[in-house]
Amino acid sequence: MSVLRVAKLQGITQTNFEITVPSTHKLIVNGTLRANSIQNTSGITIWSPDNAGNITISGNITASSGTITANILTATGRINLPTWSTAGRPTTNLANGIIGYNTTTTQLEVYSNGAWTGVAAGGGSTVGTQTNPAANGMVVKNANLPSGLYWIQPAGQTAYQMYVDNTRNGGGWVLCATVRTATCQDHITTGAVRLTSSSGPRSGDSSTVKMSDSWIQALRNGSSYTGSTAYWMEALNFNKNQFISTNATVDLQSSASGDDWRTYVSLTYEGGFSNRNPNTGTRGFGDHHTSGGTYFAWGRHPEEGNNCGFREDSSGASNGYLWVK
Repeated sequence: MSVLRVAKLQGITQTNFEITVPSTHKLIVNGTLRANSIQNTSGITIWSPDNAGNITISGNITASSGTITANILTATGRINLPTWSTAGRPTTNLANGIIGYNTTTTQLEVYSNGAWTGVAAGGGSTVGTQTNPAANGMVVKNANLPSGLYWIQPAGQTAYQMYVDNTRNGGGWVLCATVRTATCQDHITTGAVRLTSSSGPRSGDSSTVKMSDSWIQALRNGSSYTGSTAYWMEALNFNKNQFISTNATVDLQSSASGDDWRTYVSLTYEGGFSNRNPNTGTRGFGDHHTSGGTYFAWGRHPEEGNNCGFREDSSGASNGYLWVK
């Protein structure tokens, strides 16, 4: 391959100083290419800069792969965003600010702080924003917003950016605790655990993160949900779901037997209940020892110091989530 090095390159007068590169060849510039404008083969200017560094492009920009980066991107026509289904969302090279159109929820969504957040029409009036937080997940659900991160502020409580699941079991579920066996019994408390100044639990947390019992109770008290199962424990290692009676009060430290409703459990959303009547060793919700592995408990005998995560005597320990609506 030949190499031509010149200080200046231009065509001859007969071609109006234009340089033509055959379609079977390439013009490669390893340094800086300076041009007042670039035209297509029909003589139409498709690229032109100004002295302020702005570039005007006539026509379409297509990037089948790679990245287009700009401080400001303005179009007088339209910008076609990438599209995907909920199941087909991007999973690699994720970064805050990625935006696309979800064909499953038929809404825009943006990737922020480890989760996809729905962007609804209505601008500043949309519920679940920092300036207009929702009181609970049912408000978000009733606004027809997709699953994602929303600002939630129950009455009398501090606002946090929380994950709301509007896809499963009727929607409106707020993730109130991520329970991790790696931090053992940290979840068996009435207080908040590892909250930041603005963010609640996330599914990707490696350590237990929990809202305070008072925050969770206020969330529940203000909810419009009138069904039978307002609390949902999702045990990842057991691969089990367990729902607790809406009538239960939130005390995730004391014995479940202190409020019988905390031992009314169902294996299905709004399904039939079994009253487990557990002994004083079961803490929070559920039943740790009388079902032979059918049910499980928020916690078990914390005085022993080594009963990590969700517990069931025959199944052992599990990571999991507490959802409330």
